[in-house]
Amino acid sequence: GTVLSCKKTGEKYAVTLNRTAFFPEGGGQQSDRGYIGGAYISDVQIKNGEILHFADKPLSVGQAYDCKLDFDFRFRNMQNHSGEHIISGIVHRLYGFNNVGFHLGAEMTMDFDGELTRRQLDEIEDLANKAVYENLPVKAYYPTDEELKSLDYRSKLDLKENVRIVEIKGVDVCACCAPHVSHTGEIGAIKFTSVMRHRGGVRVTILCGSDAEADYREKSAQVA
Repeated sequence: GTVLSCKKTGEKYAVTLNRTAFFPEGGGQQSDRGYIGGAYISDVQIKNGEILHFADKPLSVGQAYDCKLDFDFRFRNMQNHSGEHIISGIVHRLYGFNNVGFHLGAEMTMDFDGELTRRQLDEIEDLANKAVYENLPVKAYYPTDEELKSLDYRSKLDLKENVRIVEIKGVDVCACCAPHVSHTGEIGAIKFTSVMRHRGGVRVTILCGSDAEADYREKSAQVA
């Protein structure tokens, strides 16, 4: 990527590129991180239509640099976000509830606009993991305006153009801008860890893939 601008912002440098593979924070998901040349990128944001990469050192305007994502971190986010789509699709299909709040940071939480019992959550968890075992394709695409009119898809926003659809056949169809796994088998285990009542519905905490493995390892060590 070629650096178009580099401006000091607090202790960081806000860098824009002519093209980028870094995902900026959005839709409830934290941004990618990694490197542009030798500069570490700890955060990526969209502001006034520009994608800003926050670097720990300045970069030369007009110079092209190799860019490298922290792919372990990216893949962890992909596992969790794709898992969130599976759960939201199942909840919507079975109970008609909507995912009205999503946050993916150090942990992942989801808010639904209806109450779910522990027994119902166990059923949802079983069905979500079944979708993982089936290794279903995860398709991301931009439908035409005509195709979009015929699609029954989930969306938190009333989008009018450039709508990107993420589809897991038979499980979920949702408007989404984030990176996802290519097949559900890449998600790994899906596990609910807590549930609480929240604004007339419930807030659930979920772990997917490497996060679920790390949690299981920690809890096993505690009882050993």
